[in-house]
Amino acid sequence: MDGKDVVLMLKEQYGVKKVPFELEIRGKGRVYAFISCPDELQEYHSGVYFGKVERDGFRLSIEGCYLLKDQIKRNIKEVNFQEMLRWLRGEDIDGIETGYVILKWKDYFLGCGRGNGKRIRNFVPKDRRLR
Repeated sequence: MDGKDVVLMLKEQYGVKKVPFELEIRGKGRVYAFISCPDELQEYHSGVYFGKVERDGFRLSIEGCYLLKDQIKRNIKEVNFQEMLRWLRGEDIDGIETGYVILKWKDYFLGCGRGNGKRIRNFVPKDRRLR
């Protein structure tokens, strides 16, 4: 699997037409996005965590959602204020969606979860949750 395969997954799952940066897959299916930077900073630039290739699709990170915010057309769930708070605390929320879905409150992307038709599983890392 390489960056081209990830781009195809993004097109299929989220309706993304073009990825304007280079993607690199590293250990355990983690994908990093490389955005151009000045040559003198190149040795310090390790990329931005973009998402993860899972056995049943591609799960975008919060940063990955923002990098593609203008292109994502499918699998978006708009949530209300109470659902947003629950999500940011690390709780799963109710939803009829299946597969990977991006949660959005107003203009803010909250990350990506996985729906089973009844609930959407939360993947927000513990150190990024509200207390």
